[in-house]
Amino acid sequence: MRSQIALSFVVVAGLVSSAVAQTPYTYLAIGDSVGFGITNGASYTQLSNGDRGYVSLYADYLATQNAGLRPTVVNASIFGDDSTSFSNLSNPARALNTNYPPFPGLTTQANFITSTITQAAANGAPVQRVTISLGANDLLGVVQLPGFIGLPETTQAALVFGALNTAQTNIGTIYATLRAALPTAEIVAVGYYDPFAILPGNPNSAFTAGAVNALNQIIQASAASIGARYVETASAFLGNEATLTNMLLDQTTTQPNVHPTAAGYQVIANQIIPAPGAGFALAFGILAHTRRRRASAAPVMS
Repeated sequence: MRSQIALSFVVVAGLVSSAVAQTPYTYLAIGDSVGFGITNGASYTQLSNGDRGYVSLYADYLATQNAGLRPTVVNASIFGDDSTSFSNLSNPARALNTNYPPFPGLTTQANFITSTITQAAANGAPVQRVTISLGANDLLGVVQLPGFIGLPETTQAALVFGALNTAQTNIGTIYATLRAALPTAEIVAVGYYDPFAILPGNPNSAFTAGAVNALNQIIQASAASIGARYVETASAFLGNEATLTNMLLDQTTTQPNVHPTAAGYQVIANQIIPAPGAGFALAFGILAHTRRRRASAAPVMS
């Protein structure tokens, strides 16, 4: 009798597991050109839906965890977006992302994400997975300013510090808003590598190493504050920039091409794909964050 009950339990559990595995859901990618999958100079002006780069590779992996069913992929990333333009219309490169409505239906990345979350839920395929690559352009916008290299070091440092301070405020707000909209989704915050590390003679390298590290600390802290998973990529790229980035390979752009190669995107995807047992840690982190929010929102008992 016990064996029959056990067998029945296994069969029912298998049916439930199969049904859950085949439940449709949406994977939302957020960010900048790295999130959008830019590689060589030719891709700077190509139209795309962003199902490429590490986004495509991660979606393929998710299919292996979902009975072979790939999630719906919506990439909201905009080439060149920083933590400020994320919420305004100052960056015209959204026209390269075919997921965005054409003029006159211009929308910010922040608003597009909100509408995507709402529409995905209405379609019965809610957003359950999110990756974010945002913040690098806050720094690039400074180090690539005309005349930056010739400025006094104290002035350079002040500009970099100001950019990091702005990024810290904006990224914290963006992450908190995203978690409020998606309280149970897996959110993966992707850290950055230092592409300038391969150019020791470039004056920018003296600043970028420390600046990228500081940016990653901001991203990691913001991720922890909402129960998201932070993914470190800098160490995997360090010493391998010649093959994992286009810094030396692509000479078609006016500025050094900081974007990953196909091999670089594979490395990022490998870092995003969770190690065995990471799912429990992620669920525990989200639960702990939810409890903290509830506790902080609870009225003070007298």
